[in-house]
Amino acid sequence: MVHILIVDDDSSKRFALKAALQPLGYTVVEADSGYAALRCAMTQDFAVILLDVRMPIMDGFETAQLLRQRRQSELTPVIFITAHDSEAIANLTAYDAGAADFIYSPVPPSQLRAKVRVFANLYLRAEALARQAREIRESADELTLLTDSAPIGIFRTDLNNCYTYVNPRWTELTGITADQAVGNPWEILLSPTQVTALVGARPDVGRVGPPFSHRFEITRHETIRTMLHVAKPVFGGEGTSSGWVGTLSDVTDEMQWRAEATATRDAAVAANEMQSNFAASASHELRTPTASVLGFIEEVLENPDLAAEDREYLNIAHRNAKRLSKLIDDLLIVGEADIGAAMMHTESVPVLALVEFVVTSFAATAQATQVDIVVETDAETDAPADTLTVEADPLRLEQALSNLISNAVKFNRDGGQVTISIGGFGDTVRIAVQDTGIGIEAASIDRIFDRFFRTAGALNVGVKGSGLGLAIAQRMVEAQNGTMSATSVLGEGSTFTITLPAIHPRGD
Repeated sequence: MVHILIVDDDSSKRFALKAALQPLGYTVVEADSGYAALRCAMTQDFAVILLDVRMPIMDGFETAQLLRQRRQSELTPVIFITAHDSEAIANLTAYDAGAADFIYSPVPPSQLRAKVRVFANLYLRAEALARQAREIRESADELTLLTDSAPIGIFRTDLNNCYTYVNPRWTELTGITADQAVGNPWEILLSPTQVTALVGARPDVGRVGPPFSHRFEITRHETIRTMLHVAKPVFGGEGTSSGWVGTLSDVTDEMQWRAEATATRDAAVAANEMQSNFAASASHELRTPTASVLGFIEEVLENPDLAAEDREYLNIAHRNAKRLSKLIDDLLIVGEADIGAAMMHTESVPVLALVEFVVTSFAATAQATQVDIVVETDAETDAPADTLTVEADPLRLEQALSNLISNAVKFNRDGGQVTISIGGFGDTVRIAVQDTGIGIEAASIDRIFDRFFRTAGALNVGVKGSGLGLAIAQRMVEAQNGTMSATSVLGEGSTFTITLPAIHPRGD
């Protein structure tokens, strides 16, 4: 907003001047004396002051001199309005008093508006520049505050790679004060050996490219710390380089963490490999004596003259020996399953025939535990079950199905049903093994395929096992480009689903 001050002891003249300025839309303030003008100038900034020369007590020249002595109005333009002729004014020291211009009475309105408009526009431009300067100063203050409180070191160098600025964190990291750094080359924080090693590695300051970075060590408080130095060239408006700007950060803890993480990973890989090698080696070494024990027990059991009590003890030994043999076989299969697809010998496998073959081997166990095993076609299948074929290793797929059906039967020990549904869905074949057993708690469902993992439910009901069956089954299926998933409702049963790529008959 533009304010204009009119100073004249004659109210009619003030009214005439105000009326002449009205078309400009500026705010006009009136003062009837030099003293009144001084009071106005102390409380308000004006774009221009229209000052009558002839006033009682304090004339216009005296008023102008006093206005120039006050900070609020020392630069405000003053236009004298006078009835003197130009020759008389020329002999006065009016300009020394601070006059910016003269207008002679009677005042031509157009001339008055033209001159006032010029000074008002200058005032507006000065205000805009002052506002921009304040904004720049505030931005600079904010930037200084940010850099001074930044948690990483910040620096700036000139075209000769000498420091022009470093923030407090940079000083804290290096032990070099800002006064010591400014004017010195950036290499002051490096040892001669480190400087030599970097010769040729740092790009030219004029090169446009990614930031330059390197790590180096410094000693602070008798401790060796690893620093990361990152710098980028700064270019001016014409594309000319003016130096570097960059950061310095302490990455000692990060480097130690990475080293520890790498060591932990390597140890885990080595332990896993050792475990796999041990499982395979131990199972091979244990298989022969275990088979021998089973053979001798079975031979003794064939003796018809064996006493009943002795036969009972031998049957217990035989069952435990078979359980040990199964555990050894599981360990060996785990080692083989980890090898993956290289162990597979694939061929076209009729799914229904394979499932029925596996189910037959569980007939006696299911009958003994009063569990019904049912094989059916999925109600939503795209093709009859007896036409579905997959490309798979029949022995490995048989092993995976056997493990699923074995679990389903075990967890239906007191009766129930195991349903095996087969269906074709586009390019896949799905085999689902569903039981009506104890189910799996929600917290365990995501870990059910982990090695040696056994659910709380399995432990509570006393079902024996190594915790390897599901892990083996999943790895067997995945090695044949398939997937295995599990769903369950605690207390109602579980469903394990195998999905494999289908083989379509020619012509389909």
